[in-house]
This record gives sequence, structure tokens and C-alpha cells, in this order.
Amino acid sequence: MRARAAGVVKTVEDLHRRLDALDDLRPGPDVDPVFAALVDVALTTPSRLAHHVLADPVVRRLRPLLVELSARGEYALELAWAERVAADADELARFPYLGNYRLLARVEHDVVVAHLPGPLQRVLFVGSGPLPLSSLLLADRLGVRVDNLDRDARAVDAACRVAVALGAVDRLTFAVGDLLAHDDLAAYDLVVLAALVGVDPDAKRACLAHLARTMAPGALVLARSAHALRTLLYPAVELPTDDPRLHPVAVVHPPAPVINSIVLARVSAGR
Repeated sequence: MRARAAGVVKTVEDLHRRLDALDDLRPGPDVDPVFAALVDVALTTPSRLAHHVLADPVVRRLRPLLVELSARGEYALELAWAERVAADADELARFPYLGNYRLLARVEHDVVVAHLPGPLQRVLFVGSGPLPLSSLLLADRLGVRVDNLDRDARAVDAACRVAVALGAVDRLTFAVGDLLAHDDLAAYDLVVLAALVGVDPDAKRACLAHLARTMAPGALVLARSAHALRTLLYPAVELPTDDPRLHPVAVVHPPAPVINSIVLARVSAGR
């Protein structure tokens, strides 16, 4: 086990070195193979072995750096494909991760529907990014309009143009803004927190606490998370144990090729 863990650590260290040396993380022949290799390591390393890898001092130091690089790479990937889809809707069929988005949307739909206290009326997707496929897929599966919020104006502009190209303007709305500046969330039955909203633990906890404080009792929070070596790509979500207003309902770790885990919680009246 120790020798296998050392081999994975060496691979992770090498992949970080290669990503960190790149001046541009937009998709292309220099970038795609490195991210593909990182995803492969994250998906194929068994959980028991991942525990030893993550405990290694080198990986503990590199993990937040890899999450940040992965966030930048995902943004660049979505922006590049958003431009292509906005120019020609048929390009969506060529998006290499479309199947992954569909699988994750199906899992999220199923876990939400299984725990709905009543009819779903309003949904907010926080951190929807430049390519709002998750929002669109959820809107179609849940049969509701999805409001989208993102702090990045360029991402929102690209997402709006994608929605127009895909004929989805009646199912999706977009706004630029910070979640923590919105105190009027009581009307939402479900808020989806994208994996890269609050990439460090303190920021993630602040987002969850804000949702618990501003959403109505009975509403659901779906936070995208990660487990095992997939935490090299996305941060893990830990619900605040000292907040009585947010109660865990379900935790789902979908199989490969889906990377994200799902943490579903219900807002209560608290104390």
C-alpha cells in the first residue's frame, strides 16, 4: 500500500508541475491531456489508497493549488465551448463532457425529487458559469424555471448567449451577483451550490450558513461536493455541525465518469 501510494503521490506532483507551467489553461493539445490524466487518477484511485495519498505532506500542500488550477481550467473550458455553442447550437453535441453533465443532472434530479416536501416552484443555481448546461438539464428534468447567479460578468454574458442559442430563455434567467449579498432567498424551494462556489472551507461554510439563514424552513440545499482523490479537483462540502438550521438529508457519491458528489440538506427553523 505504501509503495502504491508513493507512486500516486509522484504522479500527482508531476501533474501539478505540468499544469502550473502552462501559461494558458484554455482547452488544447497542451492542456487537455494533463487534465485528463488528473481526472483519471482522481477517478481510478481506490478510496482506501486515496486516504494514504491525501495524508501525504506533498499532496496536502498541492491539493488547494490543484483545486485552484482545476477551477481555472474548468472556467476556460466552459467559456471556450460557450462561445462555440452561442455561435452554433449544433456544437453542443460535440462537447466532450455532455454525457457527464447529463448523468450528474439525472442523479441530482432523482435525489431532489425523493426528498421534496411538496411541489417545486422556484430554483436558484449559484455559480452557473459560462456554459449553463447543468441549469438547463435541471430545468428540463424538474419542469421549472431556474434562476442563475454568478459573480463573473463575462460568464453571465456567455451563459445568456448560450441560452438564446439553445432556445432556453423561457427556462433560464441570469444575474451577476454575490450570493452573500442576497438576503431574499425565502421564495426558493431549492438552491444548488456549484462545486466551485467557495473553494476554501471558510468560504464554503459562509455560503452554507447564509443559505440556512435566508431560505425558508423546509427548502432544500444541494451542494456539489467531492470525495476521496476527487478532492484534488473540487473541494469537499462539510455541513456546519454547529448550525441547527441545516440538516443533512442525503449524501451521494455517483460512480465514474461523474466526478462530483452530492450533499443534500434541508433548512429548518433552527433555534
